[in-house]
Amino acid sequence: MSGTPIQNDLRELWSLFDFIFPGRLGTLPAFEAEFAEPIKRGGYSNASPMQDLVANTIAVQLAYRMALVLRDLINPYLLRRQKKDI
Repeated sequence: MSGTPIQNDLRELWSLFDFIFPGRLGTLPAFEAEFAEPIKRGGYSNASPMQDLVANTIAVQLAYRMALVLRDLINPYLLRRQKKDI
């Protein structure tokens, strides 16, 4: 469907999936609350000085788990080609 890589915003992924498979990833607000925000928070946890090591560790672990769940939801619908394969 798209030759353009998804940039740094998971709403783009949601938008593409909602167009081709409406409802697969839920509503946008639910998707953002369940996936986008936890993944974003976990990605930034190590970017700043560690004020609370436990909270940052939990955020990173949650982000990783949610990224795996999201990957499992979308993986059957993605075809990824690499330049060496073409």
